[in-house]
Amino acid sequence: MERLYDKRRSTIDPISIALVSFTALKKGIALGKDLSSMGKDLNKVFNFIDGTKQAQKSGNKNDPLSDYIAYEKALDIERELMDIIWQTRGSKGVATFKRMRAEATERDRQSKYASIKSRNQIINGLSITFGVLVFASAIVGMIFFAKYLQELQ
Repeated sequence: MERLYDKRRSTIDPISIALVSFTALKKGIALGKDLSSMGKDLNKVFNFIDGTKQAQKSGNKNDPLSDYIAYEKALDIERELMDIIWQTRGSKGVATFKRMRAEATERDRQSKYASIKSRNQIINGLSITFGVLVFASAIVGMIFFAKYLQELQ
């Protein structure tokens, strides 16, 4: 039922990416790998989870059924990952992971805020420059028009 390749967007479906990454994480842990060595897969999974939760909060529902399925799948994957961390690192590991994840989310939020702020500053600067140029050209135009009228008399 799930499509690995979405024809409408010509990209790989985010649920499939998350499931492949999650499967790789589970296999890696079963083989005794440390979570830190599987950071790329872990990042893909949590990017999917965070993106799905954000889409659910924003209320952007292009396809409600797909959004709901993705949201529920994200919650299931998140619960399983927390269980894995609990089994491998205990409650201290879970607490550390939650703290680190909250810090990463805050850094991401601050980064987005800073980029929006800098973009707005650039737009404001360009708007002021454009306004000054329009005003200066209007004054120069009036001066030339006044001289032209003066020459006609």
